[in-house]
Amino acid sequence: MKTSSIVAGVALFGVLGLGAGGLWLWKKKDIAEAANAPQFEPPTAVKLEPARTTMWAPSSDLVGTVVALRSVTVKNEVEGVVRKVGFDSGAIVEQGQVLVQLDDSTDRAELQSAEATLRVAEADVAVVEARIRLAEAEFKRQEAALASRATSAIEVDRARAELEKATAERARNKASVDEAKARIQRVQTRLEKHTIRAPFRARAGIRTVHEGQFLPQQMGMGGNDAIVTLQEVADTIYIDFAIPQEFLSRVGNGTKVVGQLDATGSMGSGASEVQLEVAAIDATVNNETRNVRVRAVVDNREGKLRAGMFVKVRVPVEAPKPFVVIPVTAVRKATYADQVYTVKTVSQPGPDGKMTDVMRAVQKFVTLGPVIGSDVIVLKGVSEGEMIASNGSFKLREGALVIPAADAGQPGPGGPGGAGTPAGPGVAPAPSGGKAGEHAKAV
Repeated sequence: MKTSSIVAGVALFGVLGLGAGGLWLWKKKDIAEAANAPQFEPPTAVKLEPARTTMWAPSSDLVGTVVALRSVTVKNEVEGVVRKVGFDSGAIVEQGQVLVQLDDSTDRAELQSAEATLRVAEADVAVVEARIRLAEAEFKRQEAALASRATSAIEVDRARAELEKATAERARNKASVDEAKARIQRVQTRLEKHTIRAPFRARAGIRTVHEGQFLPQQMGMGGNDAIVTLQEVADTIYIDFAIPQEFLSRVGNGTKVVGQLDATGSMGSGASEVQLEVAAIDATVNNETRNVRVRAVVDNREGKLRAGMFVKVRVPVEAPKPFVVIPVTAVRKATYADQVYTVKTVSQPGPDGKMTDVMRAVQKFVTLGPVIGSDVIVLKGVSEGEMIASNGSFKLREGALVIPAADAGQPGPGGPGGAGTPAGPGVAPAPSGGKAGEHAKAV
């Protein structure tokens, strides 16, 4: 009885051991088969574009200021009370238009007095000329009488003296006439200064005078009571900017440069672009900044530009030459460097052992230049013709499997998201001939 129990126990343990060993062998085989089975690698769909070459001239962005062709600050030369203001703030005034009329009643009264003085002086001249004619006749008679000894020599001398006296008095009276005329001219000139007119067609600034206001005489340039500032309104206007002396050889009279006007002062797509033509270059270089002042002229018939505006001027510093450009959206910014992802075609074995071409992502660090519209210049890091991940590059990593966006999302034998190609589950082949860019479409 005791022996049979032992045998039964040994048999039971043997059966359990055989079962455990068989289970271990089956599991090991399953693990090996799973390890040898092809791994699913989901591809990443991105938009691909080739790097292109474009002609571009390196340039320098400078700061310019709009300057009117003519600009004056209007002040009064004579004192007086303002009787009339003939313009409004910000209005366009025409040449000769009355801006301010000062009270001129005192000068008009003085003009009448001067004209009366002139008439008196002219009358005195007429009286003296009559006396001269009489003195000349008397002198001739005395000379004739002296020849016939009908008079004495003293009478002849007396007649001569009377003639000379009348002649001298005529000269004095004529001087009085000239003095009266000069006084009239002086008063008329002062009267004209009571009427202040626009010297040319211009846009008026904000006026600072009003009817009834007393304007003191402006002594030299020290007066601060400006009536208004006028900026000429014309078809063209100036833009002044300064260029470094090393760029002077690239700029001359007639050189075309680009100016952009923007409220933010940026040279972007939102700025208003204007074409400038260099009209003059200063004769000297600034001793402190080593910059040369340049004046350009620009069409302003639409009146967009006003004196004092800020304009950014882009001046070419080299001749145009080819540069590689890529879409701005392809660039990934980082603190250490800018980077883009290119793709390359590689061959790898599929589950059936055959070699298949697929596209893999390659991370590249680039040195960028200026932005041109929606593209950016690549100074270093990318060559012409390389396929660039222009959209969706944020999903990529080094060596990631890539498919053009047009092939993404088409389920096939490889499982969800796979390309369904003979290369096996989840493996995307390169397009025919390896030219992935020919099949790239917008996402």
